[in-house]
Amino acid sequence: MAKINDDGYLELSGVNNKVFQDVLNAEKFSILSDLSPLSLRVLNQASHVLQVAQGVEMMHAGDTPHDLYFINKGSVSIGKRTDGEMKVVAKLIAGSFYGEYGALRGKTRFASVYTAEPSEIIRIDLNAVKQVFNADADFKDRVYEVMQERLLNSFLFSHPAFRKISSEARNILAKDLKVVELERDEMLFNEGDSADKYYMILSGEAEVSINLDDIATVIEVRRENGVLGEVRANKGEIYAYGAYAANSLDLIVLDKESMQSIQKAYPEALTLLNQIMNHSAKKTALVMQSIVKKNKS
Repeated sequence: MAKINDDGYLELSGVNNKVFQDVLNAEKFSILSDLSPLSLRVLNQASHVLQVAQGVEMMHAGDTPHDLYFINKGSVSIGKRTDGEMKVVAKLIAGSFYGEYGALRGKTRFASVYTAEPSEIIRIDLNAVKQVFNADADFKDRVYEVMQERLLNSFLFSHPAFRKISSEARNILAKDLKVVELERDEMLFNEGDSADKYYMILSGEAEVSINLDDIATVIEVRRENGVLGEVRANKGEIYAYGAYAANSLDLIVLDKESMQSIQKAYPEALTLLNQIMNHSAKKTALVMQSIVKKNKS
């Protein structure tokens, strides 16, 4: 582990009693382009080089975040369990990195990572990564962009509406679709707000509530793959319930532009999404009616 001095910064005197080595640089890893020499030194001195055999699970879906990893030699496979079977979502080669979701969002891993061949992996202490993020907003933005694209790609890979989509079309959508992030207790929309978007939950939990005697009452908790905004009132013009983040929440925004992108990339998905929305709307409407009826009695 890298040491932190009294001022909250990483010590630059070495990590794990190893001599400083320039294993991380922009020539090997393009994501590091334009980093300052100091930031590169911080990352390098917080790094540990691992020789890893083929087939090692370097990261397990559901693990808590700890470090960021760079592939110096070899390759890894990103796997996600779908229909009870582990399937490969993507393959990363030398010059790539992984572990960015935990580093940026502080949330459990959404996929597993296996070495596809004997590999050399550079593991970087998360404290150093966060220090460099704070010092270099452009670097953080670049990593963030990669994170969102991979998160979307993984979600589309396993979601019932997109499961049959080609990898090419999935990659296009992963670039085109928009993601919104909410922190705990942050409101997504209120009951009665103008309804101009739908949402799909990438990760986290959302609490759905309705007003009973002017008191917001939670009627459902929705999780990964769940939809939001599907139950509407006033001829579809307003949301019939409110939704807010029960914890750190990542959502796909389904607005007019997003729907057009889906229609262009994979028209069948709109039909499947409509079926999912209708099913959820009918189920939730029944729950709402039952709760309102009991409240009046």
